[in-house]
Amino acid sequence: LDALAYEAAQETAAALGRIGGKLEAALEALRRHDATENPNQDRDELVQDAADAAWILFIQRDYLGLRTDHHLLNTYDIPKDVMARVGVIVRKRNKN
Repeated sequence: LDALAYEAAQETAAALGRIGGKLEAALEALRRHDATENPNQDRDELVQDAADAAWILFIQRDYLGLRTDHHLLNTYDIPKDVMARVGVIVRKRNKN
């Protein structure tokens, strides 16, 4: 039973790492956009992508009983405009 619990804990940690990596990638895309003089992507879409990734991380942590998320704002350096959209559902428009 201890081996099974250990394996489950490893998978949980790996899953949180993958989710955190997606948030980091979304935030990096937003930072690159902001640093680009003539960006070719919609900033609102990038902000929403980052907010969605943050929301997924928060929900997953809450499900696992990790209820304190306030330190994640500093850990991931989540901008206020991203946090303002966490939990907001936006219907994706068809670009065709």
